[in-house]
Amino acid sequence: MKRETNFEVLRTVAMFFIVVYHCLTHGVGGYGYNTDDSIALSNVLFSDFMLVFSSIAVNLYVMISGYFLVDLDFKPSRIVRTWSYACFYSFIITVLFMALALEPFNAISVGKSLFPISSDAYWFVTQFLGLLILSPFLALLARQLTYRQYLVLLIGGAFICLSIIPDFPLGKRFYVAHGNSVWSFAYLFMIAGFVKHHLKKVPMGRLSMMVLLLTLLILVCEVIGGYHDGSISLYWLNYNGLVLFLSVAVFVLVRQLQIPEKGIWRVLVNAAPYTFGVYLIHDHLLVREWLWNTLSLPSYCNELTYPFIVIGLCLVIFVVCATIEAVRKKFFAVLGIDALIRKVDRWTF
Repeated sequence: MKRETNFEVLRTVAMFFIVVYHCLTHGVGGYGYNTDDSIALSNVLFSDFMLVFSSIAVNLYVMISGYFLVDLDFKPSRIVRTWSYACFYSFIITVLFMALALEPFNAISVGKSLFPISSDAYWFVTQFLGLLILSPFLALLARQLTYRQYLVLLIGGAFICLSIIPDFPLGKRFYVAHGNSVWSFAYLFMIAGFVKHHLKKVPMGRLSMMVLLLTLLILVCEVIGGYHDGSISLYWLNYNGLVLFLSVAVFVLVRQLQIPEKGIWRVLVNAAPYTFGVYLIHDHLLVREWLWNTLSLPSYCNELTYPFIVIGLCLVIFVVCATIEAVRKKFFAVLGIDALIRKVDRWTF
């Protein structure tokens, strides 16, 4: 698969914001910021602003995959590779936590760790594997549709997959959850295919204005939704509501940018292959509970240094997890595991 600098940069940035999203949702959670305190108020506005761009990260990650998969032949090894990486980290982290006495030993838990997909230990991986299974059929459909047919499909799909507010108008009826279901992922896949095959260049001024307006609208919705009796708590919207429209606008905007593969951009491009490991490590259920409880972020919510703490911690988490993933890749290469996985394509097709 030929790498494109724009999307490799976007993949890395999206995963960093996924870490930020987890920092805010799992770390800060429902903490109530006092609106009478100017520092607390500025911190909640910072958090809500970060939450806007954190909320679109999963959608962007899925659309990047769809953008490339729509023109590629189906390979079962993609499914096996994703499954095997999830199993590896699920098992290793579980055993490590028990060995360090951070978790009491439980044979059943060790056994379940070998089946992270069926136990839905990583909701994203479960739904993404479903998308990979559907991808050859979605890609075939995307390549056959005319512009008009494709547009009608996306409009019809919007009635099934979009929920502007939770479960309205039809999200709950079609079991698309809050945008984190395989059906929502399939819809994002088709949007990415439409962008690649049918969307001509959009004026950058118009795109930038759209991103700005949607960002402000979502920010206002978050502040209003989180306000209660003189305090504001973080309030996040569905992935498949206003967030989806911002996701698409940012995706198209990044596609049209001219990003050179040098300097900081090269660093971001080189980090892209390790992003999936960043997710598997930092959002493992045991790591998640231990990490955010240990950091105790609510204790910093009224401090002037809070924004720097959030950004700094997320950068450290990203770099540490990416480094671990780099070691894991070398380990798999030495053992020939990736080479074995690639043979699956020859065995099945």
